[in-house]
Amino acid sequence: MRRLPEQAAPLPRWVRLADAVAIAALALSAQAAASGGFRFDIAGIGLSVTSWFRPLAFAAAILALRHAVCRRSPLHERLRRGVRRLGQDASVRAVFSIWAATRFGVLLVGLLAMGAFGFRENTAPFRIYETEALNLPARFDAGWYLDVAANGYKWDPGSAGQQNIAFMPALPLLMRVGGRLLGGHPLWAGQIIVLAAGLWGFVYVHRLARAQLGDEARAATAVALQASYPFAVFYSAVYTEALYLLGAAGAFYHVARRQYWRTAAFAFLCGLARPHGFLLALPLWLAVFWPALVESRSAGVSVLGRRLVGALRASAPAALASGAAVAGVLLFSGYVAALTGRPFTWLEAHQAWGRVFGAWLSEGPIQEISYRGVCGYVLAQPIDALNLSAAVGCLAAIWPVTKRLGPACGALVAVLLLPPLAAGGVISIGRITSVGFPVFIWLAGAIPVRSRAPWIAVFAMLQGWGASLFFTLRGFI
Repeated sequence: MRRLPEQAAPLPRWVRLADAVAIAALALSAQAAASGGFRFDIAGIGLSVTSWFRPLAFAAAILALRHAVCRRSPLHERLRRGVRRLGQDASVRAVFSIWAATRFGVLLVGLLAMGAFGFRENTAPFRIYETEALNLPARFDAGWYLDVAANGYKWDPGSAGQQNIAFMPALPLLMRVGGRLLGGHPLWAGQIIVLAAGLWGFVYVHRLARAQLGDEARAATAVALQASYPFAVFYSAVYTEALYLLGAAGAFYHVARRQYWRTAAFAFLCGLARPHGFLLALPLWLAVFWPALVESRSAGVSVLGRRLVGALRASAPAALASGAAVAGVLLFSGYVAALTGRPFTWLEAHQAWGRVFGAWLSEGPIQEISYRGVCGYVLAQPIDALNLSAAVGCLAAIWPVTKRLGPACGALVAVLLLPPLAAGGVISIGRITSVGFPVFIWLAGAIPVRSRAPWIAVFAMLQGWGASLFFTLRGFI
């Protein structure tokens, strides 16, 4: 057997760890030089970096030791190769222009709408900066996330009003850390985080679409449909849609490749990002259980019980990784129990936003349509009507998604839609549907080539309308 050349052998783990620590120290040095550093106090433990020289000296020491012992693949060469690989990645190249045009396009439309139309009833949003352009991310729920990031969770048991305990911790925690690293700007840290998460999430959607559809053009169409979808406005806002898309698409991609640690990390993110994010565990488990069941059946096992046992055994690691989504919500519930005395106070708090199970049966679109008729309903409540259309369209897509892409994808669409529909009807259902990437993958495979551009154009026009409404405080939430 011919011996592999030394360059082909992987670097020792300690070398990769040393390189990662050195890069982190260099980043801290640059941050301290640019904004004066930061101070954290986590659970009574203080952490501060206020000098640029100390982390720089630490990084230099680490790199000197690392290269003295292992001169192979120096750090600058590894970085150069990594950047080159990233630039050559087919999915990154396919989605970057789509992401940039749609995400920054929405922000531009929002800025222009502010200048052209002003704010609803001349009521400005909450202000962080004197310049209105810098306040662009300060819209609606961004204020709640900013409050959690800046002041932590609060609970008043005597209040029946809206409280920040209803908001999950993933985004505000990242805003808190990012804000410190940006020198005290958590709002714009949140904006950067959601934009980056959206790009990363679109890359995973493209990879999943390419694997399912077997075609680069259709994979790019899936991303274009999702990025131009009317309610994809929220991928440019300080909301959790981008984080959830990243977590769900990333978990689906890695669980299919049996990379369970990465699956668990993305599932955990979903469990901390959205109130129903823990339900991602079911479709993730199905993503491995169903193929395992089919494989054991094709292997000639004739007894159903033995097939099930074999499939369950094969999918056990996936079940554990999928459980990280549940672990995320349990962790937050434990914190809430320590704060309020009840673990699910965060869920109860959603009632202040009108999310009460079954309430939509007595007051909602059904009653409005029966009273006004379809045209009257659309003209009187156009945003509600678009939310209803999104809900009906995605519900109708569950079966064809299941047939084309498998039970796991169908289950994902179902767990995304059914709980919030039962709890609040069409309230915010449009932005909930925006993360249902299996629907867009199915659409990309079902829409004829000649019809792709019209679909994307109509979606984009409605998204521009939604952006104008959202950033001028006229709704669309």
